[in-house]
Amino acid sequence: MVPDLSIENSLQLVTSELEKLRKTIESISKINEKSISDIINLYYQAAVVQTLAKKLKNDFKNSDKSEHKKLLDKIEEIEKYLVDNFTKSLHPEILTQLTNSIQNSTESLKSLGQNSEQKTKVTIEKEALLYKKLRELMSTKEFVEQYELGLKND
Repeated sequence: MVPDLSIENSLQLVTSELEKLRKTIESISKINEKSISDIINLYYQAAVVQTLAKKLKNDFKNSDKSEHKKLLDKIEEIEKYLVDNFTKSLHPEILTQLTNSIQNSTESLKSLGQNSEQKTKVTIEKEALLYKKLRELMSTKEFVEQYELGLKND
């Protein structure tokens, strides 16, 4: 009997993408203050794995072939891994970090704005950098919240 290459390729692809996600989760979990680029990379990889798993599950869910069962079992394993190691643990941690960072940046900007003295070039540049950081944090938080909305819509 000739093996179904699309199943083998699909299994290989989903396994490869899951391994990338595992490595990303492992490395980012060790970092206390996660950078914006690390957060975006993590959510991108989680979305790739989640989308791929969902697509393959839909494609093969009604099949009785043993190769398809192997793929569906792997997808189930992936979905459990995502929930246990990302959705329930790392995702809330990142959301909390972003919320706290936004609050700290906002407070820093308020204190700079309350200073009634003539602003120096250095103060203006510092304010501009804080505004830039705040915008980045807010857009990253919005991106992270989109992941959460996607979970609720599934």
